[in-house]
Amino acid sequence: MILTALAFIFGFLFLYDLFRSDKPLLDYDAFDCGYLIVLAALTLTFAWTPLKFWRLEKTLTKHAAVFSERSEATVSCTSVFDSIFDPYDMTRAASAYFDTGEIIFHYGWCKRFMGYLEDPVYISDDELFSMHLFTHEVMHIRGERNERETDCQAIQRNHLLGEQVGIDPFVARQNAIQYYETLYKTHPYYDPSCAPHKALDEKLPNSIWNN
Repeated sequence: MILTALAFIFGFLFLYDLFRSDKPLLDYDAFDCGYLIVLAALTLTFAWTPLKFWRLEKTLTKHAAVFSERSEATVSCTSVFDSIFDPYDMTRAASAYFDTGEIIFHYGWCKRFMGYLEDPVYISDDELFSMHLFTHEVMHIRGERNERETDCQAIQRNHLLGEQVGIDPFVARQNAIQYYETLYKTHPYYDPSCAPHKALDEKLPNSIWNN
């Protein structure tokens, strides 16, 4: 929000200075041109990050709606400004609202997920978790409320949603397996019955543990 406000301010100053004078643009001197260039550069600099997150929100919203089969699904990213007014923002990675289909990535997690999408091969543990986090929340708005069952449903579909958001199928599967074999075992929602031929195995034909 702060970056958006700054982009708006500098953009306004740029347009105001550009159109307030009757002098043709070709008659601007070096100082006038330099001033306009600085304003334009500041506008683009401050607008770039909000635009990136806006595009990410739109992309994730589209895929969440398809995967959850809920056309009203939405995905949004909170900012550091939002976290000041939300006491839970810094203590949760994401939230899902069953009734509305809304998914909220709390501060920092959209950036991590963006990092995963930009380079899904060389990723940190947080970037790997961000992919699972998205699938987990999509499973929630799909209808599951039990956290352990939701997490296992996500485990079995991480690679499928990864493919849907544009990750190479082989890479998406390898990342999903990596998460299942490493980070999942240390997560509070870990359940040993989330395994082949165990209670939480949905026996999907394209599950993560089916080659």
